[in-house]
Formats: sequence, C-alpha cells, structure tokens
Amino acid sequence: MHTIKEAAASFGRIDSVPDVEKAALDKALRNLTQRHYLSPADRQGRADLYSLPSVCALRLLHVASGLLSDRWVLDALARAMQNQPTGPARRVVVEGGERPMTPIEEAVGRVREGETFDFNLRLFRGSRLGFAADWPDDDPASAAVADRVFADAAPEEPVATFSLHASRLIREILDDMEADG
Repeated sequence: MHTIKEAAASFGRIDSVPDVEKAALDKALRNLTQRHYLSPADRQGRADLYSLPSVCALRLLHVASGLLSDRWVLDALARAMQNQPTGPARRVVVEGGERPMTPIEEAVGRVREGETFDFNLRLFRGSRLGFAADWPDDDPASAAVADRVFADAAPEEPVATFSLHASRLIREILDDMEADG
C-alpha cells in the first residue's frame, strides 16, 4: 500500500520535477483523489493508503489532466479504469470465488508480462464516452468468432479519441516504486 506522498515522490522522480514544484504536485494528486473515483484501500493514521494499481490509475489520471480539463471526462476515465468490466476480462481469485479484474489491475499484470498497449477514451456523438484498452485478446479464437458474429453490425465511429500510453506510464511507476521498496 502507498500514500499520496509516496506516489507524489515517485511521479516527481519520473518526471524530474524540481524541488520547488513538488508540493504543488502532491497537492494536485490529493485534489485528483478527492474529486474523482480513486478510493483508498485502507487508512494508516491520517494517511489514506492506495494499492499499486490505484497508484497507476492516479498516474494515468494525472497525465490525462494535463490535456483533459472537464471534470466529468476525468471522472469517467477514473471510473472506467477501476470498475469491473462488462466484457471479457482476466479473473482474480477472491474469497468465495473469482471476480473480473478491473482494467487497471489487468494492465499492471500485462505490463509485468511485457505487453505494450494504450488506454483510449473515445468521444461519440451526443457527448457519450467509451473506454477501451488496445491489448490483444487472450483467446484469439473466441475473438475471431465474436468478430464474425458482429461483422454486419456497423459500429459507431468515435468523433475524437484520447490515448494514454498506459503500458509505458505503468512500467515507469512499477520500475520506480518497486525499486524503492
């Protein structure tokens, strides 16, 4: 588990943030966790504690906030990364069975396996947002069947796409935080 202070220190090292700007970075991360769907997993004294996947989601959200200024868009991105998907997903064992991994949990695993991918936030007509990771399907045969079934359905094309180089950003966090202990 990690504190916002630890996340800010890591982000600062990765981005070579000057010492005079580190307090502002810490404050920016705290603001993101208070305004968007980034719930702490635990608490130690007065400090909220976040899982490594949540720290990775915070990193992606912080990077996205440099270009995306609408609060509802950032919140949609935060929720999409951390909510259980409705479609196919890898699973994790929990007490009493299994549950689908959230996209950010799956992303951390895929980065550890050496995969490269982006997270894409797509804007459709009517201000509807869609989220997708462009990693390969774990079961290509099933994906091919699904593609054939839906081949005649013309999917709606987005009018804009915002891409985060998620695997690269997550790799940086993993390398920094895991080297730090």
